[in-house]
Amino acid sequence: MTTHRSTIIALGALFALGLAAPLHAQRSGDGYLFHEPETRLSIRAGYDHANAGSDVFTQSIDMLTINKRDFSGLTLGAEAGFAISSRLDLSIDVGFSHAGKGSEDRRNIEIINNDSLAIKQTTSFDRVPLTANLRFYLTEPGRSIGKLAWIPNKIVPWIGIGGGMMWYRFRQQGDFVDYKTFNIITSDLNSSGWTGTAQGMGGADISLSPHVALRADVRYVWAKAQLDSPAFSGFDRIDLSGVQGTLGLTYRL
Repeated sequence: MTTHRSTIIALGALFALGLAAPLHAQRSGDGYLFHEPETRLSIRAGYDHANAGSDVFTQSIDMLTINKRDFSGLTLGAEAGFAISSRLDLSIDVGFSHAGKGSEDRRNIEIINNDSLAIKQTTSFDRVPLTANLRFYLTEPGRSIGKLAWIPNKIVPWIGIGGGMMWYRFRQQGDFVDYKTFNIITSDLNSSGWTGTAQGMGGADISLSPHVALRADVRYVWAKAQLDSPAFSGFDRIDLSGVQGTLGLTYRL
């Protein structure tokens, strides 16, 4: 519920900015810019559906009261794009995805801790991709009128690819059962680091004013990393991939 509420708040803030966007049109004439945009700045918010396909997730689901969907959650991002041509941009992008879930031991055995409470722990999963991207607009983003005016088209679909590096952290804190001795152990199991990442994306820009467009964005992000904590020794590489769906705003300069 907390993650979904955060997503709604973030999207609400973006739409509030969008409602104010037509005011910017007064600065650049009646429905046009004085030149074709050379830079585009974007922010976005939405939902990241994590694949969670590796065995560290499988073990967590088997042992704790966690479901696969609990590794998915809020995603935020920001991007700066620079025109290479009228239909091709080079951009630098940073994102952030977070999921967190409190849980209890799932095994059907009668074990309690010293306070006679349930055996509880918290799992969090964070990802921060840093990428360079190429975005190709499938139609002309706008048209020039003479030498001093540029009018954006209402809807402009696009596709893109990118790659770079991703930082991740997988963390489990709390009480756990040692099933060899049935003792309860308080632990902080934490693995983090950097790895390579690649992504493919598609979407559309919907003009709200000459300067501002609403951006719908869907992307598949691929990455895997070696778990670096001794607590996860013997596990396969952690699956950091997922599908993101976001809405945002793009400001043309």
